[in-house]
Amino acid sequence: MIEIFKTNVNSKRQSNRILKMLKRIFPNASFIFDLEDCDKILRVDYIETVQIPVIKNEIINLGFACEILED
Repeated sequence: MIEIFKTNVNSKRQSNRILKMLKRIFPNASFIFDLEDCDKILRVDYIETVQIPVIKNEIINLGFACEILED
């Protein structure tokens, strides 16, 4: 399954911090930031055991905006 999030992450340093944390929590998921996109998207490729609300809340807890990008 794939989910796309809109964020306000602006730098590679910030994205690396988030990716490190997410990979620790969900080692079987794939996370990719596209900081060149106007929505600073985070693409998550996951299996059913990944809880999308947890991803969103963890990013928000680090001080960043995060919302699911609707189709």
